[in-house]
Amino acid sequence: MKLVNDKKKVSLVLGSGGARGITQIGVIQCLEELGFEIDEIVGCSIGSLVGAAYACNRVSELGNWMKTLTKAQVFRLMDFSNPRYGLLKGERVLNTLHEVFDDVNIEDLPLKYAAVATDLEKEEEVLFEKGSIYTAIRASIAIPGVFTGIADGDRFLVDGGVLNPVPINHVSRKNNIVIAVNLEGVPDKEVGMVAKLNPVALLQESYYAMRRRLTTLSLDKYSPDYIVTIPHNSAGIWDFHRSGELIDMGYSLASNALKV
Repeated sequence: MKLVNDKKKVSLVLGSGGARGITQIGVIQCLEELGFEIDEIVGCSIGSLVGAAYACNRVSELGNWMKTLTKAQVFRLMDFSNPRYGLLKGERVLNTLHEVFDDVNIEDLPLKYAAVATDLEKEEEVLFEKGSIYTAIRASIAIPGVFTGIADGDRFLVDGGVLNPVPINHVSRKNNIVIAVNLEGVPDKEVGMVAKLNPVALLQESYYAMRRRLTTLSLDKYSPDYIVTIPHNSAGIWDFHRSGELIDMGYSLASNALKV
């Protein structure tokens, strides 16, 4: 493990997990206050959005905007689609993001940025390292059955977290301190929970268990220097109205993970 008093250049890996991913704004705030220099971000799903805001030097603005959201405002961001292709189009969210940061080409950013999506037909990861940052975000956040997927040439792209909830394998700056945010932490105080579930909830929890195993395997294989772990039940997928609380949680958990 690289020590925190070494040269503090960081490759930051931001994971997928719906509203839990807002904790990653607090993680970034903590790293900045500790004097780390984030010069590479790899993100998938909500992590691609938070990472894009940071790369555009607008992560504080994203956090401030998120803190203003109420349940009603979150609902109004939902542009319902033909349910055959996904519940939401996702266009309203991206249009609203223009209030926070503009679309830019990834290759023009001041730091290295990559967003991860999934090619559903080929069952492989797709890495966005150039072109429109909005296109990269939209592909990376396309949660199957929630947001409509993206047709990209002969590919059909969905959420990067389908295959890789914490994409550490795409870090390229090997001499950096690697810090990963794991949004799939073991739920707090869930002993005996499975016996209380109905069939739909049981299917959902089985999916979450699979994601936790994928994440654990990735973390074990690539061994980042530091891991900030967010409990899975800290927020529901649409709990963006709790953004202020979640940002504070991310800051606190990052402080603990770095032992400061």
